[in-house]
Amino acid sequence: MPKKGYKSLTIPEGLYKELENYVIQSNGRYVSISEVVREALRNYLKNNSM
Repeated sequence: MPKKGYKSLTIPEGLYKELENYVIQSNGRYVSISEVVREALRNYLKNNSM
């Protein structure tokens, strides 16, 4: 169950594995998949706002 104030998302397993590898290859820049996804979504919304 997600923490209060958080929602969960479902993504395909293949994409999850790619994100997992990205975190591993980031050499400590990212510590979790959630961190990568949050940053990517913030950047996407910033660059594609209506």
